Amino acid sequence: MMKKAAAAIAVFLALALGSAYYLLTSPPGTDSPAVLAARPPYAVVEETDPPAPAESFLSIPLSISGEEAGRLLDDALTNPLYNVKGQKLDDSYGESSANILVEKTGPAAASFKDGRVEIQLPFRFESLVRWKGKILGLSSSTTQEIAGRGRLRLTVTPRIDRDWKILLEGGIAVDWQESPAITVLGRKIGIGRFLASILEERSGDLLKRAEEEINRSAALKERAREQWERLSAPILLTDSPRIVLKVRPLALSIPPFVAEGGVLTAHVALRCLLEATSEAAENSPSSPLPLPAPMPPDVDPGVLINVGAFVSYRALEQFLAAKPADPIEIPGGGMVKVEKISLFGSGKKLVAAADISGNGPMKTSLDGKVYLAGEPEYSREEQALRVKNVDFDEDSTRGLMKAASWIARPLVAGAVEESLVFPLGDIKEKAIKSLSEALNRSRLSGDVLMEGAVHYLELENLALTSRGLRLSFSLGGAVSLEYRENK
Repeated sequence: MMKKAAAAIAVFLALALGSAYYLLTSPPGTDSPAVLAARPPYAVVEETDPPAPAESFLSIPLSISGEEAGRLLDDALTNPLYNVKGQKLDDSYGESSANILVEKTGPAAASFKDGRVEIQLPFRFESLVRWKGKILGLSSSTTQEIAGRGRLRLTVTPRIDRDWKILLEGGIAVDWQESPAITVLGRKIGIGRFLASILEERSGDLLKRAEEEINRSAALKERAREQWERLSAPILLTDSPRIVLKVRPLALSIPPFVAEGGVLTAHVALRCLLEATSEAAENSPSSPLPLPAPMPPDVDPGVLINVGAFVSYRALEQFLAAKPADPIEIPGGGMVKVEKISLFGSGKKLVAAADISGNGPMKTSLDGKVYLAGEPEYSREEQALRVKNVDFDEDSTRGLMKAASWIARPLVAGAVEESLVFPLGDIKEKAIKSLSEALNRSRLSGDVLMEGAVHYLELENLALTSRGLRLSFSLGGAVSLEYRENK
């Protein structure tokens, strides 16, 4: 009871003193509204050159399983694998030539281990062999149809050249299940080794066919150029305040493939500069697709994005205008409404120029502009940008005193401070959700599927400028690409 009585006495004294001040300073008989016409604080901000933007780096593993690699090779290695007439064979046992046909009889199987790619392809062989020579000193000749079957083993090391083409470097070995032979005068003469050497010599032709089909299917350069050019278009991040992301790509790199654990993997890496801005952004002319650059050493796959952001005071004002504050009730009678807030910087403080109107104690009306200033700061706990310790400047305080509305000072200041909150948590969640949804099972092409997630978005730095707020964000996560059949 004593506390309540003391509080009531304090309010009564405040009203009495405020009313007395008003009666002493107001002309007799005037009932016109008190016009608040405070002078604005100096809009002075120490202009400094923005720090050099930190590079962003996206290292994305592009992988293909043995099953998918086999499917691609099946598309590339169509029958016949080898078809030639009059092929000269080894002359160790006489003169010989053959018409040779080699066809695959089943799907290709690919395995990845110890940094190498091994592809096995079952095949059948048939040939019409013509031979003449001497056996046991006797001249002889024969023409025979022979057949055999086995497996082709292609051992290759894939790489990407400076023109964005996939190259397959390696060779072929032949494992015979039924080794071909010709029979002359009851004696079998094996020709499997000769035929194997012919296929091995022609392995370059098979690998070239596989390269052509894989490059036709992957269209790596065309897709890289398409994605590179798309980076020149601004990306809308949020509508309120309106912020777009501008990307300035610097380099692309694809290091050697890694073949381990049944998967073939290469890391596609993009270095770029990112800027988020509330100012109007147009498509900037894209630079030509660069040659693949060397991969930086000791880089783990993932995403590390540093975004330099600029949000103009105008964009923040539009955000505030979309969420008008409720009228403020003043103890002892009266109500004040904050109708409009405009922002500018003064030193290290953010100044809010507020248009207010309403009635103070003793039914004194007031109308005009006041200035409140506070210190912007980022709350990691709330994921919000706030303006703390908001209070009226000296000239605005005198105006409220003259209008006998000085008791409204802490209430209006508190209301303005509550309104000067720019939540980044929702933007963070929306950005992470949209990026994760975009990355999760997103098909980039007919056969390339992208999966991943974005884990965090943090504000790293905040500074006032003469035109708005300059911020820097960091964002990280993991992304992967997989070559998978489009079903």
